[in-house]
Amino acid sequence: MKNLFIVGTPLQLINAIEAVNQFKLESNILIIVHRSLHANRVQMDDLKSLYEWEEIIDIEYSRHSSMLRYLDLVKYLERYTYKYIFISKLEVVPKIVIPNVVKEKVFLLDDGVLTIFIYENSIKTDKINQYNFKEIRFLIFGLKIRIKDKINLFTYFDLEPVNGVEVVKNELNFLKATYLEGATKNSDTIYFLGHPSSKYIDDDSYINSLLSLLEKFDKKIIYIPHRGEKQDMKDIISSIDSPLFNVEDINMPVELYFLKNKIYPSHIISYYSTALITLNTIYKECRISFIPISKMSTNHKPLVNIYKIFNEAGLDAVKI
Repeated sequence: MKNLFIVGTPLQLINAIEAVNQFKLESNILIIVHRSLHANRVQMDDLKSLYEWEEIIDIEYSRHSSMLRYLDLVKYLERYTYKYIFISKLEVVPKIVIPNVVKEKVFLLDDGVLTIFIYENSIKTDKINQYNFKEIRFLIFGLKIRIKDKINLFTYFDLEPVNGVEVVKNELNFLKATYLEGATKNSDTIYFLGHPSSKYIDDDSYINSLLSLLEKFDKKIIYIPHRGEKQDMKDIISSIDSPLFNVEDINMPVELYFLKNKIYPSHIISYYSTALITLNTIYKECRISFIPISKMSTNHKPLVNIYKIFNEAGLDAVKI
């Protein structure tokens, strides 16, 4: 029997490799759904070398119809049976693959905020079978679209098992065993993790918060942009004039950046990056802080859920 992994981001690929090692899996097929973000592709190409996959299938995502491409993919995958299928989100590729192949179990890999959203809105509510028109069209070609399997969790979040779902804890043991030994503790630097958008905070407030942190801690701050952060925002942040402030574009997942460079950070801050949870799992002696956004509307429910998890994990709230 084979195992199938369907991923689309560097973090998802890291967690796929963790699953391979924790579940002691062999005969593993990797499907990478590529999107338009170039930084994603560069990082994924680098991460693929961490494990020797039996087969790698690249799928180019398109907003236009990819019906025939997906039909060919399902037809190809149907020739095998699978012990486990690991997915990272409930989108078109996993939604048409899962009902049409023989498998024992399905697991959801972590992908930050998205994992919490799927857990709260699809798994807890038992509403994983929701389709758009493009997905319903697969019925015309004789494919099944209804998922009858439980979507189990392979996660570093402390999520409760609900509706018969199995929760397997991801302690990131492969990364720690591969890279953590020999790391040097860096006590004079704070690392700030950036965000891809200003959905919850306006640009001016965001910049001012960085300036406030410089005054509050009087330590060197290294700002690590998110791979999806807009260049104009990175340019503005790079213009902050202080000998204690520096922008470092790392071009890899932040977890891997610290590990590969043998850095043991002493303090990491962000507004709502779920990388704080992964880093809290790896670096037990590091202070992990988040800046709570005080004014939140009902549209900010995902952020409320993230802060709940931060508090449960014992992360430190920093007021500025």
